[in-house]
Amino acid sequence: DSPFEDEYVVTEGIVSADFQAESLGGFFVQDRKGDGDKMTSDGVFVRHKASWSYDVSVGDHVRFEGKVVEYYGQTQMESIYSGDLIYCGTGTINPTKPPLKHYSKYTEAYEGMLVRFPRHYEVTDTYGLKYGEIWLSRRGVVETPTNQFRPGSRAAERFANRNISTSFMIDVGGFSDVLDSADDTLRLGARTRNVIGAVGFSFGDYGVVPVHEVVFTSRNPRPGMPDVEGDLIVGSYNVLNFWTTLGGRGAEDSGQYDAQLSKLVDAMMGMDADILALQEIENNDATIMALRDALNTAEGADVWAWVGPAPQNDYPIRNEILYRSDVVDQIGLPMTLADPAFDTIRPGDDPGEEIGRRPLAQLFEYDGERFTIVVNHFKSKGSPCDSIGDPDAGDGQGNCNLTRVRQAEVVLDFVDDLIAEHGEPDVLVVGDLNAYLKEDPVKTLEGGLENLVTEYDSDPYSYNFFAMFAAPWIGRGLLDHAFGTESMADQVEEVMV
Repeated sequence: DSPFEDEYVVTEGIVSADFQAESLGGFFVQDRKGDGDKMTSDGVFVRHKASWSYDVSVGDHVRFEGKVVEYYGQTQMESIYSGDLIYCGTGTINPTKPPLKHYSKYTEAYEGMLVRFPRHYEVTDTYGLKYGEIWLSRRGVVETPTNQFRPGSRAAERFANRNISTSFMIDVGGFSDVLDSADDTLRLGARTRNVIGAVGFSFGDYGVVPVHEVVFTSRNPRPGMPDVEGDLIVGSYNVLNFWTTLGGRGAEDSGQYDAQLSKLVDAMMGMDADILALQEIENNDATIMALRDALNTAEGADVWAWVGPAPQNDYPIRNEILYRSDVVDQIGLPMTLADPAFDTIRPGDDPGEEIGRRPLAQLFEYDGERFTIVVNHFKSKGSPCDSIGDPDAGDGQGNCNLTRVRQAEVVLDFVDDLIAEHGEPDVLVVGDLNAYLKEDPVKTLEGGLENLVTEYDSDPYSYNFFAMFAAPWIGRGLLDHAFGTESMADQVEEVMV
């Protein structure tokens, strides 16, 4: 924070960037020479709209009196009136070219200044695009360290620090021409270069506000529908809180619901799967039946079937299975696993939800051969498990790692029990494990099952997480997995993510 906060001061400098007519509603002013200290900024943001008492332009040399404020973490000046501003001529601010490593570590030292990053950079996160926020990286799309290295290792730590030191955010704000024209989207891996802009701070992050149109070149076109080898195709799909109850975790209104359902059906039909193992669907029978009915409508025939109800805990979402009844036969009823690893309620939890979603298993028969599918959705990293003795260990695996490990151990026992009960050794274990490739829960499952994804894909990823509160343990990685018993793995022809 500025030592002059809430004080009126007089300053002068060159207008380096003008956003008075944009959503920022102000301009940046910078000392022409600076103070020579790399650890202090030579610029500041001035809140003032063009429609107010005066309008400045880039290159104006101005002197004015204003109030210093900290606006949600950004040092800026405001309460400047026309009589308090004096034009002193014109000048030029040449953008500073900070080493990216220094900028990433000491970004506050550049707050309010005009900077330039002249090299090529690739889009590594677009989650905040609706707010104009795009993360760029010098080393391509950032990968989650624990997707490549064991948690807590020096290699993982070095990789994590490198990720942060080679990444920065731009805030395109009022600029709208940032989408690839090919498919009207902006995908990871798209490339841009020579970014020039002023450094601002908003919503908890520093961002470079470009003074020019940012143009991206697509380098990662959207892939077509999967074309998987094999006689029988199984798909695993996290439906991202598909709810028929509006206003809950899913759609807020009927319009959002219709859009979500339409996208899900299009994607599922495009997978050309015979069995769909689903995660994150509302915990009631009506929702899975609504999805089943929508698939049958799209198919034009009643070929999609639901395995039916199974004992569930009270967690708001659950795992489910749909299948094509014209391709496979359901043998017996579905089974869930009741165990403290999934049914424990954390002390003090409101509204007292169980810690996880029970695994769901179903025996099928295809062409005279029987096999079992187990669909899973392990505990997320989002909420803490400190109250049950499972805090974030700081090794990159996030909250509740021991809980996920215990869930993996229980699933291995569940598989053994299913084999013993059915007398069938072919078991497929799929789902969203909320754990990356080198993390403990995945390694636990690999101790008893074959990892089918890594067998067929050398660079798999299914999710991109770039929230700065979790930095430096951010980036793309594989959270959605497939495992098989040895006899099942021998029959798998291909796996695609």
